[in-house]
Amino acid sequence: MRLKKYLPEFISSIKEFQQLDTTVSVEINKLRDKLLQLQDNQFIETANNEGLSRYEKMLVIPYSEDVATRRFNILNKYNSTIPFTMMWLTNTLNTTLGKGNFLLDMNCNKYTLTISVVSSKEHLISSLYKDLRKKIPCNLVLNITTLAPVEIDNYVGIYIRTADEVKI
Repeated sequence: MRLKKYLPEFISSIKEFQQLDTTVSVEINKLRDKLLQLQDNQFIETANNEGLSRYEKMLVIPYSEDVATRRFNILNKYNSTIPFTMMWLTNTLNTTLGKGNFLLDMNCNKYTLTISVVSSKEHLISSLYKDLRKKIPCNLVLNITTLAPVEIDNYVGIYIRTADEVKI
């Protein structure tokens, strides 16, 4: 940014003011760059190394060499602090387990949350428990069980009523 264009004509022709313009313009450009970077550091997608370090320190995230990994870790930490609602939990379970592969029971009086998972998704239970334990309120007891298929013999009964019609 040149200050010379803001000076009146009779002052801009003086040698001292020209030299002052050259010196001050360099400092003003540095200040402008710092302000723009400060603005960029307010957002995770545009933050530089200094801004990412500040986020990592606030969120207690370990340092990584790769900038893309650092951004991902910070965004993941921010996105994992979702307020807990039953709708959110249902959507999360629909996404991870598939619709219809679980039963959800919330007992508000006993502060227990029971999730029953079909046996075909049994391998996901431990990671699901770890993930949900971080996201649900800590006063809730989390129980995850397996739904096993039950084979029951089905008996069908039929009652047939017949009648003879007699005409006189």
